[in-house]
Formats: sequence, C-alpha cells, structure tokens
Amino acid sequence: MLFFSPIYFLLVFFIIAFILFYFFRKQFDEKIIPSNMLWVEAVNEWQASPWLKKLQQNLLFWLQLLSLLLLLFALVRPYWLGEELKGSRLIFVVDPSASMLAERDGEPVFEKAREKMISLAGSMAGQEVTLIRAGENPEILLSGEKEKAAVKKSINALEITYEHENMTKALQLANSLADAENSAIYIFSDGFEKEAAAALDEGNYTEVHNFGKEGQNLALLSFGVVREGEGIAGGASVENQSAEEAAFSFRILYEGQVLFEQEVEIEGNGQTVVQIPGLPEHPYYKAEIRADDAYQADNELTAIYNEPSQKVIAVGSISPFVLKGFETWGAELVQADPSTAAAGEEGIYLADAGSLEAAEGRPVIIFNAETGREKLEELPEAADDPILEHVGAESIFIDSSYEPLKGDWETLLQSGGRPLIQKGTQNGTPALLINFALEDSDWPLQPGFPVFLYNAYQWLAAQSDFLGYFSPGEEKWLNAGAGSGSLDIYNDENENLYSLDLAKENFAAPYKPGVYQAAAGEEHYFFSVLLDDREKAARHASSFTMNDKSASNGYEEKEQNGLWFWLALFAFILIAAEWEVFRRGNRI
Repeated sequence: MLFFSPIYFLLVFFIIAFILFYFFRKQFDEKIIPSNMLWVEAVNEWQASPWLKKLQQNLLFWLQLLSLLLLLFALVRPYWLGEELKGSRLIFVVDPSASMLAERDGEPVFEKAREKMISLAGSMAGQEVTLIRAGENPEILLSGEKEKAAVKKSINALEITYEHENMTKALQLANSLADAENSAIYIFSDGFEKEAAAALDEGNYTEVHNFGKEGQNLALLSFGVVREGEGIAGGASVENQSAEEAAFSFRILYEGQVLFEQEVEIEGNGQTVVQIPGLPEHPYYKAEIRADDAYQADNELTAIYNEPSQKVIAVGSISPFVLKGFETWGAELVQADPSTAAAGEEGIYLADAGSLEAAEGRPVIIFNAETGREKLEELPEAADDPILEHVGAESIFIDSSYEPLKGDWETLLQSGGRPLIQKGTQNGTPALLINFALEDSDWPLQPGFPVFLYNAYQWLAAQSDFLGYFSPGEEKWLNAGAGSGSLDIYNDENENLYSLDLAKENFAAPYKPGVYQAAAGEEHYFFSVLLDDREKAARHASSFTMNDKSASNGYEEKEQNGLWFWLALFAFILIAAEWEVFRRGNRI
C-alpha cells in the first residue's frame, strides 16, 4: 500500500495529544446526595440502554480515536500497485494438444492455463484481445474483443483437440496481427521451449506460460494386429519415460470385454514389447495401460483388423496409359495372365470385356471396347459424383463409344445419351465400366486422368468395411456413402456424434482418439483416430518473457479513487454516534 499525500501523517501527533488529554482530564468523585430529582428519568434511561451505560466511560474515547484515524487515512489517500496487462492489443495463443491433459497437482494443465487466461482477462483495462488456438492449422477464435465477458466466454469454451500444436504457424499468425509498437503476445502451453520461441521472435513483447511438470509417464507407442493361422495375433510397444522402474497391467479389449491381460514390469527410461497371441477375430481391438501416471491420453491405442492394402491387378489387354496412371500415385501394380489370375489373388482388378472371368467376385474396372461402336457428335456431360471430382471430364475429347454391358449401372459420363463411364455391380461386386477406347480420346494426356484412376481405386476399396486411420480432426475426401451423400458418425458406445453431407463437405474425423463407425444407409465402415506420436510424452519447461521493454510498464498505479470518500463518510457517522453518546451521557 502506498499513499498520495503522506505528509498528512504528521497529524498523528495531534492524535497522540488527544490521547494524552484523556490521561490528564479532570477526575470526579462519586458523592451520595439526598436529592432524588429526575430519578424516574434516570431509571428510564438505564432500562432503555443498559449496555450503553456500561460502555459510557470508554465509548466516547474509542469513537473519537477511530474517527480521527479514519480522517487521517482519508487525507493521505492510500492506493496499491496492481499488475497490468502489457500492450494495448493482446494476443492469446493457447495450446490445445493432448499433452495439455497431463495433470499437475491433481488438475489438467489445460485447466490451469484456462484459469490464468481468465485471470488476465479480468485485468483488462480497455485493451483488445485476440484468441488463437494453436492446432495443426491455427484458428482465430476471437478478434479485437474489448468486452471482458465475451473474452471470458470464449476462454471457457476452449476444449482440447488432441492434435499436435503448430506453434510455428500460430506465432507467425500472432506476429502478423501484432502492431509494431504496443502489442503483447501471451502463450499458454505445457512445454514451449525458449529456443523455439526465439527462432520465431519478431520483436513483440511475449510472455510464455508453461504449466507442464516433470513426472512419471508410461506411453503406449504402437499397437497392431495381424492374422496368424486361424486366429489373430498382436504386438504392442510400451515406453517408460521416467527414471524409475514401473509396473502396469496391459489389457486388450473389445466392446468392454477383456480378451487379454498381462502384468508387465519395465525398467526406467526403457522400452518393452508385449506379445499378444491367440486373440479371437473382431472388427477392432483396444489396447490399454492401467497405470497411475500423470498423463493418461497416451495409455490407449486402437487397431482395426483389416486385410493388407489391395493391389491393382491387370488382366487382359489393358492400355499402358492406365498402368502408367496407377504408377504415378504409387499403387502396387501386378500384371497377371487371365488364366492364372482366376486362382484368386485379392485386389482391385483391371480387365477388358473379354477377361471378366478372371476378375469374377472382385472389385473391377472394366475397359469395354468390343461391340457396338458409334461415333459421338456431342461433348460429354458429367454427373455430380465424387469419382469425377477434379477430373475435368467435360473437357475430354472422345471420338466414339461402345455398347455398354448388361447390368444395373449408374451413368457418370455420357454424350448424346450414350453412356461413357458407369458405376454399379458386376456379379455382385462393385465395378466401374468405361465404354470407350482410350486410344480414341485425348484423356490419357490430361492431368485429370490419374486423378480419375485414384478416385476409382478409392471408391472400389471403400466398398469394404474399413475407412482407414486418421489423425485428430483430419479432413479428407472420401467416396464412402456416395450413393446417399450422407454419413453418420458413431463412437464405440453407439452414440451418434454428428452427420456429414459428403456432396457438400469433406469427411472430418473426430478429435478424440478411438475407434468409430461411419454409417451410410445400410453400409457401415470402421475407422480409427490415432494420437500423434509427438503427443506420446508429457512435456514441461520453464515460463519466460521476451522483449520486456517493447511494451508499456508491467505495473500501473491503481488509485482507489472512492476509498477516501468512504473513509470520510465512516468518520462522519462515528462523529454523529459520538455526539449521541455524549448527549445521553449529559442527560443522565
């Protein structure tokens, strides 16, 4: 506490003199007198306020002393130094990664960061606040907000996204929003290193609040399953990230049912591999570490059982343009003789109309150029279908087409009523039908041709029950549910999380790691969201400040402007009370 007018403390000598006067005031002796004048009135006073009589002798002194002290403090006008948010424009950058779930003192460090942000927001004095979430793709959640309530509401709405933080992009964004003179950047993380911040420094005042704490942590680094004979076998790698030896229980579950359990011991700063034999076949498996460590998000992994990636198998007379197109994006390509291919290698087949027997029962792209050739007079017209997305099909020159094969087909590209590209089923399996010879068109020379082959492969592969592995919040184009365009996302407890319209938007995976199902009509697809490997460790670092002199002073004088008034008011009330006590005393 400081004072604006400390010179008025000299009045303390007046208070001392007042106390001394009380010591040397005139004393009175009690005398018994025969008169009973006003006796009735005196008795009434005693009965009305007996407590006042008991305090009568000293109450005047204490009231007068307290009044003088209050008047003294009103004159010196006290104030305090309070912490100030540096900068007129404040930029909050918050780390939403999974490692922010590590606990410190029984509370996730993300909640401690939230509390600090709310505390700083409460100290706002007219500044603008911008809030940036530093995910894989940093996002501005709040821009130039001056209202404390709105800032606190946005901070309270923050959630963990589990994705790895991208502080490089986030700080580049923050620096681009900062003005050159008086902006301040506040970073809230668990272990953002000073060296990394210095490499991105552009001279703005920067406070980094790291809330991570060093502690014991076990991390499930990897987990997978493969077919072994008639059953399923698996393996998992576990790391002890602390110096002390640790023991834990390792389990494999499916829909809450424990399929495998083993007690494991691991040395400090070591790794171990857990072998998992003889699992029953299920669509997916969940591995978990049961241990009392501070960071639980890296204690679980899911694996979905599926056959290896499908090869592309060419049988019959297939254009070299097609083979080259598949090779451009890394497909595993196999050329097989039609007579041996029927023996049964799994994959996605490329076949001409005369080699369909070799591809029977397997997804296939059929290049149909045998009968019913007819010259085309009109430009192609494309349907709105994901298989033709980014292909530019309407700009293709096609000289002539052939009569389509019999079957239940949906036309994707046509010219003058003649089907050019169709999708549907062939003998109960998904198929694509191309009803023109590539030699009769300029399509193989266009950049959209390998894109079409990739889209076709994805559509045929997606007819299985596995969509793949995703990172938290990952977005990508999918062919799943292309018929209806709608995809409903469910978690492992069969709760509907959200729906997607794939005709208007990309597939977006949930943020929380785990196994999920995507439902498109009667079709169901499993997929898994995996924690980024960089998030399989609890981090910690010291907090620090950079460019301390680039913004205004970090402390401002907080004058309690109304305090002197209230002190003086209470002094006046005490003086009034003192007069009443004095008046009653004289009447008695």
